[in-house]
Amino acid sequence: MIKYLQFVVLFSGCVLLNTSIAEAQRSSVPGGSNDKPHLRGGFEGTVLGGYIDHELFWTDSKKTFDQHRFIPFIHGQVSDRIHVMAEIEFEHGGLVKGSGTSDGEVKLEFATIDIEFAESIVYRAGVILSPLGRFNLLHDSPLNDLTNRPLVARAIIPTTLAESGMGLHGTLYPSENALVGYELYLVNGFNESAATSLRSGRGSQKADNNEEKSLVGRLNYSPMLGVDLGGSFHVGAYDDAGEHTLAIYAVDGNFHRGPLDLRGEFATANVDGAEEDGRSGFYGQVAYHFLPGVLRQFPNSTFTFAGRYDHIDLGNGDETRYTVGVNFRPEEETVIKLDYEVYDRNDDSNGLIFSVASYF
Repeated sequence: MIKYLQFVVLFSGCVLLNTSIAEAQRSSVPGGSNDKPHLRGGFEGTVLGGYIDHELFWTDSKKTFDQHRFIPFIHGQVSDRIHVMAEIEFEHGGLVKGSGTSDGEVKLEFATIDIEFAESIVYRAGVILSPLGRFNLLHDSPLNDLTNRPLVARAIIPTTLAESGMGLHGTLYPSENALVGYELYLVNGFNESAATSLRSGRGSQKADNNEEKSLVGRLNYSPMLGVDLGGSFHVGAYDDAGEHTLAIYAVDGNFHRGPLDLRGEFATANVDGAEEDGRSGFYGQVAYHFLPGVLRQFPNSTFTFAGRYDHIDLGNGDETRYTVGVNFRPEEETVIKLDYEVYDRNDDSNGLIFSVASYF
């Protein structure tokens, strides 16, 4: 697997001869860890930002408010070429004081150091947000037009997947309008629980459960602004003995033109040695933005109608979910959402979700 990293270094170095930092035009992952709202005005030193979301579920089986997430971001600029980034997640209020039980969790979502030799060669180490699928990189609630995350992003690519490791990422510009981005890392990988559930099989940030390392990477191509196509993978041993392999492959696409936004993602997982070896899932989503600036109090506002189809096949059964929603953004970084879900797993879960989310 180290040979893969050597190849990327050589490949990026060759491209660097024809690519200067001055040619940088746009982020390879708009809205990703290097492109948050609190970073866009230019900054020096250490900057604090983050996001919050809050939800109201109103279904046959669930009528409750949920303070779901409060997520601080920390971005430290050591120099123009060295950056330290971290995200801390407070979910459902964290630990219950004095009870010894948990009402949620507090965890390090990611924490990395980037050392930039060139825009096409950036060394990254730490707890890395895995570039497995596009949604795992762009999962922030204020970014998304619907409240719940896609099923494939929970059961096949267990968002948010972050792993301890190191590797390279970078951005290349093969033409005036086109962009190519890559990420490639060696990481600890999944643990033995992946045989039954990929979500519960996410590995430790502290220690690998075997002597093997996993390889995770993504390559995306954007021929023009508003169009992005990506392919990604995660391969490595997951069991304690290091004898069985987990392989996850994903493709994703995003198209944005004017008021129309189309996106989708497909992922498949092969879990060698598990009773349910093959698992897969996908989603397709359409969004249409309308009535921009219709409210005088919010000249940057817009409304959005969104619809999504979700499907996953876990080997021992499949699940389908339909979601439609409308939302209002008084500013691009703040959104109020009203969704209706129909989920074939449990009729009692069908119903309304009202939520609000905002960057800060």
